[in-house]
Amino acid sequence: MSEQNDKKQDAVPPYMDDVGTQSSDPDKRTAPAAQRNTQPIMDVLAPLLPDRGRVLEVASGTGQHVVTFAQHFPGIKWHPSDPHPVSRKSIAA
Repeated sequence: MSEQNDKKQDAVPPYMDDVGTQSSDPDKRTAPAAQRNTQPIMDVLAPLLPDRGRVLEVASGTGQHVVTFAQHFPGIKWHPSDPHPVSRKSIAA
């Protein structure tokens, strides 16, 4: 892979412009919007989710939602996904 491609893969995607890092791990990203909307999303999901099952989260971004959801809905196996390498690094962190 060329140096230019390496830089492109490490660049933050445009939809993550307001995302920063607040961790000792530079790959772990945080988004203010995810911090604000996690609880309202959980409030909507809670009555809809089964006790056990699997959920594919599409466009997981920072991974903040899926981490919190997994803690609050332990019977659900969560599968985060995102097409961008920066997001996948954050999800893995």
